[in-house]
Amino acid sequence: MYRTPFLYFAWGPQITKSTLVIQTSFASRNVILTCVIGHKPVDLKAFKSVTCQGNQWTNLELNCARQSCGSLADFLYGRYEMTGNLFGDTAKPVCDKGYMLAEQETTRTCQDLGWDGKDPVCEPVKCSSPPVIENGQLEDEPLESYDYSQAVSYRCNKGLNLIGQSTLHCSEDGTFKPDPPKCFGKLWFKCQSRDERKKITWEIEWSRSCTNNKNDDDQNSTASDYCKAYVLFISTAQCTQPSFTSRNVILTAEHLSTPSFPDGSTVTFECVIGHKPVDLKASKSVTCQGNQWTNLELSCTSMYCR
Repeated sequence: MYRTPFLYFAWGPQITKSTLVIQTSFASRNVILTCVIGHKPVDLKAFKSVTCQGNQWTNLELNCARQSCGSLADFLYGRYEMTGNLFGDTAKPVCDKGYMLAEQETTRTCQDLGWDGKDPVCEPVKCSSPPVIENGQLEDEPLESYDYSQAVSYRCNKGLNLIGQSTLHCSEDGTFKPDPPKCFGKLWFKCQSRDERKKITWEIEWSRSCTNNKNDDDQNSTASDYCKAYVLFISTAQCTQPSFTSRNVILTAEHLSTPSFPDGSTVTFECVIGHKPVDLKASKSVTCQGNQWTNLELSCTSMYCR
């Protein structure tokens, strides 16, 4: 119900309700008022007219409030996030996890004749072919497309070590996550470290020609004897699977089956069923730094039914 400052007419009544409009001419001593578009009388029996008595108008009984469009039902594979169901309120369509809007998002508005627009269409998320890795391949033949949460696994060529996550999942944004793994070989060579010559094991990123020419028996050769290689420092630090049960959150599907994560890994959380984020802008991800996870901003609270 809205109220605004006086709207004064020299020859008519002073109207203090922005939900009313004058329906008749001021030539008559009686003036009839009605609700503006999108509003309806609070009391259907209230008098809609005022009368000029001397130089004053009688009190107006009519009072108007925003009319209701009713609640929008969930649509196939989706729902609405509504600001309300009264005139002027809006409803934003949101697809279920694993689905995306087939067309550009269109927010619906409660108007005088009801909700405008129509229910949108949500279609399953699809991922294209997974990324190709050097010196490795997929465990199975690649498909043309993958459904949401569908997994692919990698393996390295013989004699090479897989660094990173061997299994990737088709994520809700249509890409495979996490980042694909890399395949590395081990090479012994002499190097200078703190003014002392030591035999140190380095992880070497091999090209295909490098892999073919490597001689495992010769452990005293330098890296340049084989091919141009790039040294990758591998951290042994890792984090166990994170848990923040007090925040009513759970790891997303692609991370649930992984017991530990290497340093630098990032995982994502979501609210458990029946809960919603306290702050929609809060970050849903944490990162493994050394052997500890960064702080999680996401916190969820119970949803309630009206």
